[in-house]
Amino acid sequence: MRIAIVHYHLKRGGVTRVIETTLAALNVAGVNHEVVILAGDLPDGISFHEKCRVVSGLQYSNAQEATPKGTELVDLLESAARDALGCLPDVWHIHNHSLGKNSSMPAVVEQLAQSGARLLLQMHDFAEDGRPDNHRLNQLEGAKLYPIASHLHYACINGRDAGYLARAGFGQQLHLLPSPVKGPPLRSNDQSTEILEALDCRELLLYPVRAVRRKNFGEVLLWATCLQEGQALATTLGPTNRNFEASYARWQTLSAELGLPLHFGIGERSEWSFTSIMSCASAIINTSIAEGFGLAFLEPWLFQRPIIGRDLPAITKDFKERGIRLEGLYSSLRIPESWIHLDLLESKLHDGLQSAYDAYGIAMPTDAVGRARAGITPEPGFLDFGGLDEDLQESVIRRVSKDKAAGRWISQQLPIEKKPDTERIKANAATIKEHYNLEAYGKRISALYSKIAHSEKSSITTIDPNQILQHYLKPENFRLLRT
Repeated sequence: MRIAIVHYHLKRGGVTRVIETTLAALNVAGVNHEVVILAGDLPDGISFHEKCRVVSGLQYSNAQEATPKGTELVDLLESAARDALGCLPDVWHIHNHSLGKNSSMPAVVEQLAQSGARLLLQMHDFAEDGRPDNHRLNQLEGAKLYPIASHLHYACINGRDAGYLARAGFGQQLHLLPSPVKGPPLRSNDQSTEILEALDCRELLLYPVRAVRRKNFGEVLLWATCLQEGQALATTLGPTNRNFEASYARWQTLSAELGLPLHFGIGERSEWSFTSIMSCASAIINTSIAEGFGLAFLEPWLFQRPIIGRDLPAITKDFKERGIRLEGLYSSLRIPESWIHLDLLESKLHDGLQSAYDAYGIAMPTDAVGRARAGITPEPGFLDFGGLDEDLQESVIRRVSKDKAAGRWISQQLPIEKKPDTERIKANAATIKEHYNLEAYGKRISALYSKIAHSEKSSITTIDPNQILQHYLKPENFRLLRT
């Protein structure tokens, strides 16, 4: 069977890792499909470089001077697929077509569907989920965002999103396809001592993510204000999206000004492998306020490291139901309301909500600000730090860095484990290997490819995006860091 996997880029990040582990899973499962990866950007160091083709125009629209029209981009994709496979693929496996990153992708999918091409549309994230600017970009060519037909299949990576799409009417062409989790190599040159010496610490807490706003880097700085002597914190990757560069630079500047034991972008140092970076950490932290699959909650256990920090119950529910224990997570990081200019917060919430509802073309509920405040109020008199924007977060960080009482208040909430629970680490690793292993995923996605390839072509209907939007666009879910 011939498969064309399509994504906007292959820079290090969540979708690229899913593509990489998909290839590994097919190999482990003994499935010999012919696969080509079509992407707008192909950086050096990609392990599956020989399977890739660069398609100009497939990049994010904000990363290119002009995005080709859908018809032109289809021609480019088909030409690249023929060059690699000898003919058009049996299945097009397209990632995040509706996310609003490339203005022509909805039209590409619509045209391929109308031609009778068999499609697997894998949804990692949604423009309807707190990304109003992405939603605007999806409207530019006027294509139908969610076509429905027997030869078009959709895959969601978590139960929450799959439930929303099921209720919107996606029917039998909808599949739950949780991502595989790949552990560290069996043998690796351990650089742990070298890394700790270079970072001048005895104990390292690691946040292995790329810098985007929803990763909530302000909370990383808040953690850093509370570390003990000999402890340090590090992040792995800077932003690739220019929209996040200013925020990232802001946190770097503030961290340096306050003299925090925080190191940015250590995963971009070519002399250190990802395995060594993970292995030298005593724990992996999470401060993100939104995720797709939630790989960050699973992968650390395979490196024999616990995950601590912010919980995302809508995402981790799937993992907890499988018996994975995530006790080191908090549902909110509470700060007293007195630390914040409340009128300013409410003004920011109002403006952000109004902008979001206007962008989606929906009237804002009259009680929206109150509901949004309630959504970031874990208990009366307190706010969740993750519900603030960068300006308000910076004011809290400065207070905590100077006020010992404020620092103690935050420190008492941070679940830094003094002695790792080795039994829990072993049990979680075993459960993850059982449910999210490569071989099982390889067999599952191969069977799905076969089902799609042999599906009958049918007429095309569409799902109204508002059927999906209503599940995500709720004031209590609104967060300033996602504006």
